[in-house]
Amino acid sequence: MRLLFLTFFLLAFTVANGEQLDIKVSAKSAILINAETGAVLYEKKADERAYPASLTKIATCLYSLKRNKNDLNEIVPCPHHCLRRMNKSVKIAHNYKDPAYLLEPDGSHYMIKRGEELQFKDLLYGLMVASGNDAANCLAHHIAGNIPKFVKGMNDYLKEIGCKNTNFANPHGLHHPRHYSTARDIALIAKEALKVDLIKSIISTKEHERLETNLQTAKTVQNKNQLIQPGKFFYPQAMGMKTGYHSDAGYTYASVAKNNGRTLIAVLLGCDESYYQCFRDAIRLFDAAFDEEKEQRLLFNKEENTFSRDVKQAKDHLKATLTEDIAISYYPAEEPEIMIELNWDHQLPPIEKGSFVGSINILDKQGNIINSSPLVATESVDRAFYALISDAMQGDWVCPQELQKILIFFLAIGVGLSLFGLYRVENMKKVRKVLKR
Repeated sequence: MRLLFLTFFLLAFTVANGEQLDIKVSAKSAILINAETGAVLYEKKADERAYPASLTKIATCLYSLKRNKNDLNEIVPCPHHCLRRMNKSVKIAHNYKDPAYLLEPDGSHYMIKRGEELQFKDLLYGLMVASGNDAANCLAHHIAGNIPKFVKGMNDYLKEIGCKNTNFANPHGLHHPRHYSTARDIALIAKEALKVDLIKSIISTKEHERLETNLQTAKTVQNKNQLIQPGKFFYPQAMGMKTGYHSDAGYTYASVAKNNGRTLIAVLLGCDESYYQCFRDAIRLFDAAFDEEKEQRLLFNKEENTFSRDVKQAKDHLKATLTEDIAISYYPAEEPEIMIELNWDHQLPPIEKGSFVGSINILDKQGNIINSSPLVATESVDRAFYALISDAMQGDWVCPQELQKILIFFLAIGVGLSLFGLYRVENMKKVRKVLKR
């Protein structure tokens, strides 16, 4: 746990990191993160570059919705060049100098025909549920006017959200030497995608009815994500996400599950055997995380912690205490790095006992407040004598009523003494006149 006090200077700094989940997965690289906080519960070669295959489509879906400014039901024409196909062997023979977006005959498709017109929203379902490479190309062309321009914009956007080791050459994920990512970056893309309600709805869809178009009747497509389908790998807490495969990438998988208000994202890259290997790894990760029990750590006890500071123009130091204990709760694998901020209100005296004078804020690594407690003055703080004199000289001082009575008393005595002195002087003058006679 990282502790950091800030009041214009550093007061304390310590580190205690949470322990990673003790579990083994067969994927070549993997990561498990908290979808809200970004906390990493488990990682295995998470920054090693790998081919993501159709996990690319998570980014394509996200960027398409970010860029779409029109009605989701807008009709999208599918130009012929978006459906062009080329055998992988030919791509290899040409040293991948052909357009990277070209489809392959044995790739996954939404079965779009030349001249077909589909709804924008239906293409999103075709992209994520059916994993249609043709749907990816049609969306990209519609959004940006041409596919390479879309891919460039998507790469720029991914850098903006924090991806450091990702470069996509096409919107669908078919193999290309310059098309790569990492488990950590895919998890970050998935985290961002979960902020979009429509994407959450799409990824949880078990089957989708492909709408009737100008060229085809309606038909049903199935989601290959077995964690949301009845059967051997059904996982009740699973929300869905995306599968992927091609021979260079192996099997890839991004999955989301939620339990007790806690949403986790698992990313698995480079599974050699089958999708089943990915599904088993994801379930192991989710089970290990959801089996953890929350821990609580007391940071400040209100009875034992007192804070003080110098206050300008004050007679004494300002002393303050908390109104309540400050503690944080967390799962062991997510023990957070935190900052503790001592935040004083800049008040001038007089300050009354029990008044609010600041706060202690507990912040996570991103600067979000996760707990807080006000500070209250334990004693009244009066203005220093020099400050009172300064106020009086500037005409800003309002004399307290009790002090007014004391001053009037001494003023009366002063006037009386002055009159008595004048009386004595006059009498002495009369005596001197009598003696001169």
